[in-house]
Amino acid sequence: MEGHAKIAQQSRTWIIDAFFELLSEQSYEALTVKAIADRAQLSRRTFYRFFEDKAAILDYLGQQFLADYAKKLQGLNPETVTFDEIVVLFFRFMWDRRLQLRLLIQQNLFMRQLPKAITKAPKLYQKFEAPWHHARSVDQVELLMTFMLGGYWGVINGWLAQEQPALPEEMANNLLLTLKNRSLRDSVD
Repeated sequence: MEGHAKIAQQSRTWIIDAFFELLSEQSYEALTVKAIADRAQLSRRTFYRFFEDKAAILDYLGQQFLADYAKKLQGLNPETVTFDEIVVLFFRFMWDRRLQLRLLIQQNLFMRQLPKAITKAPKLYQKFEAPWHHARSVDQVELLMTFMLGGYWGVINGWLAQEQPALPEEMANNLLLTLKNRSLRDSVD
């Protein structure tokens, strides 16, 4: 059974790689399942074992993206991690995926994924306990995650769309400095 799982994962990887190769050459709207399968050197039948259509690839990528980020968060000690460390981790995580994200941004596919990410975000909030997590009700968690994720999503969209995006540490530091300056002004007023 393990051999079948490895073959299945390899086929899925080839399909995703082919998807991104083609996305760098043509519009998403022009992409066809046949073209993706051909580029992956797989049959359309094999494609359909894994994905219902090309949009299902985006859904899968979004799920993988959140799962990978959750793994990164779960590798941290929630009792000692700081908000600043989480922000840096977030920007590094995005930076490591910048080539694929940039293609999605260029094709206006990144922002389309935001509503799907927002529906999954409360589970991520609940999986990772942090000292600054104060939202307790479902409504509070949903509101907070919608607000935060929408902001982060917009920042990532603008950042990685640039020809020469700033390094992740620079982005994190600029955001943290902006937030801290705002907090200082609020406490003085």
